[in-house]
Amino acid sequence: MTGGRIAALGTAAGAVGTLGLGAFVARRLLFPTPYSATATVRGATPTEAEFVATRDTRLPGTYRITRDGQDVRVQEVLDIDGDTVRRRTDGPAAGGEWGWDALLYDDLADVPGDEPTDVPGDEPTDVLGDEPTHVVHVHGQSLGPRQVLRGIPVWRALGATSEVVDTTDLPLRSLDPGAVDRIVTAVRAARGRGATRVVLQGWSAGALACSVAASRVEVDGLVGISPLLSVSSALRGAVSGAHLPAFVGTVAARIATTGVLSRLAGATAPVQTTAWQASATPTLLVHSAADALVAEADVAAQTVRPGTRAVAFRTAPHTLEWNEDPERWERAIRDFAATL
Repeated sequence: MTGGRIAALGTAAGAVGTLGLGAFVARRLLFPTPYSATATVRGATPTEAEFVATRDTRLPGTYRITRDGQDVRVQEVLDIDGDTVRRRTDGPAAGGEWGWDALLYDDLADVPGDEPTDVPGDEPTDVLGDEPTHVVHVHGQSLGPRQVLRGIPVWRALGATSEVVDTTDLPLRSLDPGAVDRIVTAVRAARGRGATRVVLQGWSAGALACSVAASRVEVDGLVGISPLLSVSSALRGAVSGAHLPAFVGTVAARIATTGVLSRLAGATAPVQTTAWQASATPTLLVHSAADALVAEADVAAQTVRPGTRAVAFRTAPHTLEWNEDPERWERAIRDFAATL
């Protein structure tokens, strides 16, 4: 075999390998496996627990551990000593392995507070005034409706009603064109029920879908939590975080957004909306410096637009800004609501 043929075969093998790696990365964005983790309790008192140190147990903020129908709220980190993390808890936790949960609530019935319509005679707070306000919540790609539940209590406290748009049955979930259709339908239905103010609150890919919906139907506010501002940037960030060559991210973006190639990632159709859709809607972007999928440059490009503001967290992985500092997160929502 000649040297030229060997080189050609090597080039072809490299191209196939790059396509395969790009397809794998694209598939992880389009159809991510829901993240799950465990935490091992070494010892506990009624108000504290010592955990084996892991990436999750070291994270500052609020989480919970669950086992056999019991759950314990895990709060701030008190001390890290070698491979042991000591944290405050709201109750005793027996030793051994527990499930580690960032979402806190299992379904809508677990969310604190009551919908305003469920409490006759309640008056809205001064923040929202006397205008009926409705918030449409949209989840991202992997976690489904549970993901958005942490964001509902603050709106309930403000006197707003909420609904969750579920996209888990769509081929591309919240990146599917049908997700935008459902959001638009929810906005129009809320207006039909008498809501004079409608806000969209989307998480990750759900935020991107909300931006598209806001370009199609009038809404009064848009909140993006770890917003997917650019499919290409998100894929480049994922590749960088995995310490893969940068060009793999470019290939993955091409696969995710191109008709025939998208089948390599397991999609029946390509992603049609690949970047945040600008509109005149007042917008709040909540993001984290530790989130590889949301580039700081993309956030900065959005905040130069009139009516768009951003609040940055420091240590939260993707969509865990609430967990890093619930009070600050909810204060950001309240401050934004006051401007609507």
